[in-house]
Amino acid sequence: MATSFSSVSALLERLSELHARTRETPLFNPVFQLGLDLSRALESGETDLGDIEALVAELECQSIQSRATRLRRLVAPVGRAENQEALAASHDAKDFEAFRELWEVPQLHTVFTAHPTFLLTPQQHEAVAEAASRDGAIGDEVCTSESERPAVTLKFEHGRAMRAIGNAQDARDSIVSELLGHASKQWPDRWHELAPLPFRFATWVGYDMDGRTDIKWYDSITFRLSEKVERLERYAAALKAIDPAHKVLQTLTSALDYSRARLADFQEDLSEPEALSTAANRLTADDPNKLLSLKPLIEALEEDARGADPDRAISLKTLAAAMRADGLGMGWIHFRVNSSQLHNAIRRRIDPNNTLDLGSRSAIAALRKILGKVKPLRSNFAALAIESSTAIRQFIAMAQILDHIDGDAPIRMLIAECEQPSTILAALYFAKLFSIEDKVDVSPLFETETALEHGGRFLDALLKEESYQQYARLRGRVAIQTGFSDAGRFVGQIPASLAIERLQGRLSEAMEKNGLTDVAALIFNTHGESMGRGAHPDSFADRLDWPLSPWARRRFVRAGIRLEPEVSFQGGDGYLFFATPELARATLTRVAELRPATTDADAPVDPFYRRTDLSLDFYRAIRSHQREHLHSKTYSRAVTAFGLGMLNSTGSRVSRRQSDIAADREMSLRQIRAIPHNAVLQQLG
Repeated sequence: MATSFSSVSALLERLSELHARTRETPLFNPVFQLGLDLSRALESGETDLGDIEALVAELECQSIQSRATRLRRLVAPVGRAENQEALAASHDAKDFEAFRELWEVPQLHTVFTAHPTFLLTPQQHEAVAEAASRDGAIGDEVCTSESERPAVTLKFEHGRAMRAIGNAQDARDSIVSELLGHASKQWPDRWHELAPLPFRFATWVGYDMDGRTDIKWYDSITFRLSEKVERLERYAAALKAIDPAHKVLQTLTSALDYSRARLADFQEDLSEPEALSTAANRLTADDPNKLLSLKPLIEALEEDARGADPDRAISLKTLAAAMRADGLGMGWIHFRVNSSQLHNAIRRRIDPNNTLDLGSRSAIAALRKILGKVKPLRSNFAALAIESSTAIRQFIAMAQILDHIDGDAPIRMLIAECEQPSTILAALYFAKLFSIEDKVDVSPLFETETALEHGGRFLDALLKEESYQQYARLRGRVAIQTGFSDAGRFVGQIPASLAIERLQGRLSEAMEKNGLTDVAALIFNTHGESMGRGAHPDSFADRLDWPLSPWARRRFVRAGIRLEPEVSFQGGDGYLFFATPELARATLTRVAELRPATTDADAPVDPFYRRTDLSLDFYRAIRSHQREHLHSKTYSRAVTAFGLGMLNSTGSRVSRRQSDIAADREMSLRQIRAIPHNAVLQQLG
């Protein structure tokens, strides 16, 4: 029987009819049958390709409407007045000291990553954001006409990240201003002591070398210079709006002109050594306008505020708070390398003959020895140009950024697929070698089955090392990263989440056991924008609780350890939360209300955590099933044979991890990135 399909509702009606037949024949496949019906309708002429195109457009429109509706529901309310009232209602501090303690440390560190989720066109992205930013029904006006899809290059991703961070900064400024206004009324004699820092922002777009060989070191320098220019423009515009004649404004504008000139140098074609040398020499040369620290400017703004009327004082202190949070960039930056890249670099120092197991106690002893006698080296751009090791290049690049672009903002060094304490000690050695250990947070990423299974022992071994303890106290924190994407496919999403939660608890134990309760615990959870990456679609509270549960947070509260939670907003889907001023303000206000850095230490214990016999059995059963898939040659063949060719390009990262070493280029599931891996499974049904 040929069937006419004139609309999506007709498709759904037919699918419902077919689904009813499964009661009689459980093996009947209604989706497959619907596909046959469509094929026959095409053959008979009752349906043509134009009708199919119209159905696809209707489905796409419904999808866009659904995205906008869900986004607004997650962060509602979106009105400015409503969010001002919501923030004011959250002021429950009994005195100034309690208020200060709550708002002078970040409730959340937010990282704008570039995992390849740029599936929407820019026009669709803006339509979804605009619809979600206002009240009222979301109709067909959100459905855009067909538009050209731009190439998703690294530069495109960086631009989108900066746009999202800009809106986040403005939203944070409004929150800081309201906090200062509240404090000025409640505690008029002390409010000038308040230095709010409710949120920090960061990005790794342009600095992530894990499995990439297409990002050159001068690309990272160029991106950091462009961020400095953009941030100085924003600082200068904010101060000019407060006082066009302010004495600090000239310092900002002179530094801005200088930075623009240096950015122009690095935007030239640097493939020739002479051009590269010229750009580097100009950046490293002394110049009175080479602003490397905002501390004197912050002090000047704060001093001016103390003698100003309340409105002017609040504006000046809000600007000073932004400078204190971001430094001379749009936010902090995260470099990322793979553990294998660090292993290749450290072997030159401790194992030139390649006979030492880097996971052994002998390797730890060798690293302990060289850490004790390391002599810092002076590095320059010439060393960057000739260095062949990706890991060492990253450390030299970080040193140049700290020396010549921004000396205030620390840099995170994320180490992917980290499974051994010696890897962290190797990173610490290079940080000391290039004299940047006081400004770099070395952070292991726990994502592989081995890392999650043995992470507790890893942390115990690392945190008892005297050199690491000294380093943690120097930085004021122990930093780790947990990965929900690769972990989800290595051991399964549910077991991965359980293992990550257990690992977070083990971190609190290891810090307490080794006397490190005097430093903070910074836990970066790189979950994503789908349930397959640990981002729940039900509520914003669930989105924050899933990667760092109340149970895990209580472990740190009870141990007396200050917690610094950090989450990622990934690619186009994640940037939607900050795509307009209204969405950015609503998103940050929801976080401020939920306060993910705190929890009730006296909450009753969930039976799930008491009955570890059941929860661990559950974890091991699913993990075992997932392991069978990963070790199956037929599964690997199904995913790698033709699956990657079925996907749209949605990011600048290639689907296969790249490597410095040709021997590492054998195709395997470990080399397929998590997002295309999951997308292939979806495409294959």
